[in-house]
Amino acid sequence: MKNIFVIRHGETDFNKEGRYLGRADEPLNVAGMSQAKKLAKKTSDLGIEIIYCSPLKRAIETAELIKINHGCEVVIDKYFIERSMGLYEGLTKEEAKNKYPDLYAKNITRILNGAPPHGETINEVIKRVFEGLDKINSQNKFSNILISTHGFIVKVINKYFNPKISDQEFFDFSLVNAEILKYNFDDLKK
Repeated sequence: MKNIFVIRHGETDFNKEGRYLGRADEPLNVAGMSQAKKLAKKTSDLGIEIIYCSPLKRAIETAELIKINHGCEVVIDKYFIERSMGLYEGLTKEEAKNKYPDLYAKNITRILNGAPPHGETINEVIKRVFEGLDKINSQNKFSNILISTHGFIVKVINKYFNPKISDQEFFDFSLVNAEILKYNFDDLKK
C-alpha cells in the first residue's frame, strides 16, 4: 500500500496579500513558519519515508521542518513546482485586472489551454504533475510518501486521484496553507 500525503506549504507574504504567486520564489513569513512547525507535529506519527518537494523556497522550508521528525530524504522535484502565472505573478487580482483588462476579462487562468503570457496552461500543468505522480507510483518502494507543494498543484493531484471530477469541482477544490491530504495509489486500481 502506497500512501501519499500531500501538503501545501505555509503562508508567504504574497499569500497573505492575495497575490498570484506562481514561480515567485517567496519564503515563508512568520505565520507560515509557525504553520509549518504545527504541520510538522501533525505529521510526526505518519511514518514518512521520503519527501518529494517543489524546488521553491516556501515548499522546501515546509518540507525541511517535517523532515526533522522523520529523518528521511527530501527530493527536490520539478514535477511539483507551482504553475507559472507569467505576467500575473506578483500581482493581486485587482492589479492584474487594471494592468491587463482585456486578458483578465477572458478569465485566462481558468481556460484549460490558456494562460497569461509566459505562463503555463492548466493542461500543461496537469500533464507535468501526472507524469511526476506516475513516476513515483512506478519507481518508488516506500509506503508513506509526502509531497510538499503548492495550492494549484494540490488541485491537480486531487484530479489525478479523482479523475471523474468536473471542471467546476476541480476549480472549487482547495487546500489552505499548511494543511494535509491523504491519498493512496491502490485506490486508482478500483
